[in-house]
Amino acid sequence: MLNYQQVQKIINDYSKKIGLNIEDVTLRNRPSGFGEPHLEISDDYYHYVVCERGSELSRESFLDVDDFIFKFFEMVTSMVAGEYEQENSIIGEDQRVIRFSKQIELMTQLNYEWGRKKEADIAETLKKAPYSVNNITCNRKTWLNKLANLFKYLN
Repeated sequence: MLNYQQVQKIINDYSKKIGLNIEDVTLRNRPSGFGEPHLEISDDYYHYVVCERGSELSRESFLDVDDFIFKFFEMVTSMVAGEYEQENSIIGEDQRVIRFSKQIELMTQLNYEWGRKKEADIAETLKKAPYSVNNITCNRKTWLNKLANLFKYLN
């Protein structure tokens, strides 16, 4: 069983693979109260716990530290992919296309099997809620996207 510092070191090492700073992947060992996950270790389990304003919102327990670390990076890469999607959104395209692709890319960079696992999770999500398709032609989408990016750049 690894202790908190050992788990944090593994997370720090993984974070370098996708260009994140250590500050971006600080694993808490107690609740912050702001909905951020933290690690609890007890009874040979690694517990991924999310608390907000004194209430426990969720708890997942793992025997294997790799499963815990996968869960942690699933959250981290979702946030990074969300930021990437906002910076690279394409007008008329389902925003999840960019976000999901980026998250799979990041998870694969961390660990090939994690990337495949995340890809399968996303495929299940898309079965229930497929990408929405807009009828705007490709050239018009590209032109509108370039115009939107120009406005972002000017501001």
